Amino acid sequence: MTTRREVLQFQPTNLGANGVFSVSRNGLQQVVFQVSALPRVMLGRTLRVNGKMKVLNSSNAFPTNATTFLAEQPTDTAFSIDGRIGPSSCIDTLSVSNLKGSVYANVKNYNRLMSSLVPLNQSFNNYINGSDEEFGCGKQITQAKHCDKEFSFSIPLLDGFIQQNIDMKLVDGLIITITLAPDSFVIHNNYWYNQNATIPQGAYYEWSDLVLSFDTEVPNQAGVDALMANRTGMMSYKTYSSFYNVVISNQQNYTALPNTRQTTACIGNFVPSEWLNNYAYNSSMTPQLLYRKANQVLNNNIRMNSFTYDRSSVRLPYDFEIKSEGTQAKGTADSVKNYTELNAIRDDWEIYNFLKSLETELSNPLSDTQRNKFDRDRYAINFVDKENCYSIGVSYDKFSNGINFKDQVFSLRIQSELPADQEFPATSMFLFFEHENQVLFKDGMVTIMS
Repeated sequence: MTTRREVLQFQPTNLGANGVFSVSRNGLQQVVFQVSALPRVMLGRTLRVNGKMKVLNSSNAFPTNATTFLAEQPTDTAFSIDGRIGPSSCIDTLSVSNLKGSVYANVKNYNRLMSSLVPLNQSFNNYINGSDEEFGCGKQITQAKHCDKEFSFSIPLLDGFIQQNIDMKLVDGLIITITLAPDSFVIHNNYWYNQNATIPQGAYYEWSDLVLSFDTEVPNQAGVDALMANRTGMMSYKTYSSFYNVVISNQQNYTALPNTRQTTACIGNFVPSEWLNNYAYNSSMTPQLLYRKANQVLNNNIRMNSFTYDRSSVRLPYDFEIKSEGTQAKGTADSVKNYTELNAIRDDWEIYNFLKSLETELSNPLSDTQRNKFDRDRYAINFVDKENCYSIGVSYDKFSNGINFKDQVFSLRIQSELPADQEFPATSMFLFFEHENQVLFKDGMVTIMS
């Protein structure tokens, strides 16, 4: 059977006035793409959401980051979006279903998932030329200057169902729904670095000129006839289930019921709860647990002692515990934890291909009497920003079909240590379970097994 390659493009079906999507300005919080059930194969890895983005203040003016973002007294015209995941920080929920309503994937807190996936898979070398084709510009100041005018973006959607070759006719087409995050989640200023910065209240963002594009393989007439006649098949794909919790103690025990059968990994990250939906902070950051520096901003690392993963009160992986007391006490690199979290979503550890480094891991001091090992006040021109890329995670069975969490309780114990005279700040924890689903197609009926 011979085939030819064609690119398909789809506009959103819910286009508003002038094709602009803005959560706070016109109420269009969802972007909906409908993909027809055509007799061809979609090459999922080529799928991109393309468009233009504006970041504006309450007076509908662009920021002036080129001159004010690093000023001694930044005004409310200095604000930006996250430089590591870029426009992906705007996606709160990603849902994939067919035209008849069967849901293949529904990833909540997608932007927070990206905050872990990108640093574990991307190298700073990918950002050196300031490219924003897939994610951000790499450095916060570069991204900030980028926001001084309207810019274009082209981002992938990292869900396992989409990231494969799909028989568009067999799956009965697709509906891809993107729910946009609040303005105050996406936009932030430089307050964490400089407490003289003025908070840009009322700032907002817009998406416009949106197009969903992907490559397809179009068969000859015999292949088209075969695709039209085929009504039976089975697909396997990986997707994510998300969970949220608040860490309020240095002896935190968390339990969840993932209800997933073939679970291959757990990945997660932290962010102070007061940073979420707050123009003064970057809601997409992934710091270690923090406490206040001299009763000001959250800046000092809380010592992380250990992580213990259980299934129904039994350690799983068997007799497995991540201990960090020694490295945390000395303020050195926690390579065992890094190796573990990298292997949670990767098949092998390629140290040159990830955004984490000594500068990002050891960027916060352990107390008020210590300086940052790597100064955040001076932005390096040609190297990564000194901001934490702290994730947690563990790989389950990668060699067969994962482990079973159906009717089994997942539990995580986090032991940490902070000075006795300090209060433990509420910290949001986002956990994502990677699991494999199967979907069975038979005579127009769809059965999804997770």
